[in-house]
Amino acid sequence: MRPALIFGFVATIAPLSFAAEAEPVHDFGISADVPIVTVAPRRAGRMAMSLPGLTYVMTLTVDCDTNWHPDSVSISVADSRTSFNAEQLQTGRELKLEFRIPAIQIAPLRVEKFCVVSDLNTPDPSIQSRITVPGVLSAQASLRCATDSEQSMLYVTKPLDVVLECAAPTRADD
Repeated sequence: MRPALIFGFVATIAPLSFAAEAEPVHDFGISADVPIVTVAPRRAGRMAMSLPGLTYVMTLTVDCDTNWHPDSVSISVADSRTSFNAEQLQTGRELKLEFRIPAIQIAPLRVEKFCVVSDLNTPDPSIQSRITVPGVLSAQASLRCATDSEQSMLYVTKPLDVVLECAAPTRADD
């Protein structure tokens, strides 16, 4: 039998350090009011509904790090877009806007057991008359902050909800 040779290998790890530049700290947020849509009662079995155009009242908070200034803000929802340049952003830390999304840009919504009436136009008392549907749309926004020699981008996504209210059914004998 041949003796086994065992080789030992000891590696010395020397810590390497690199001077990394500190990343700028920017703050960018979106808040949005939730629109309320009144929906006509539907017959049982119909689950998809089309929404009308929606208007979201939004507040954008913009804050670039020390020695940086806001250079631009862009926001899009579905196929609707708007942007603000550096001059428009000098008015303050908050931007308020109404963002209107046309009905054609909103996919039909599948909502079960909501605002359903019987053949006699009477609402089912076990079915809710008001619901919040989360994330019907989403807003994507970007903030570009700049110095004289650098630029930095920050991205934010905000889900946009909608509240559906059921209209009172009309009676056939009225």
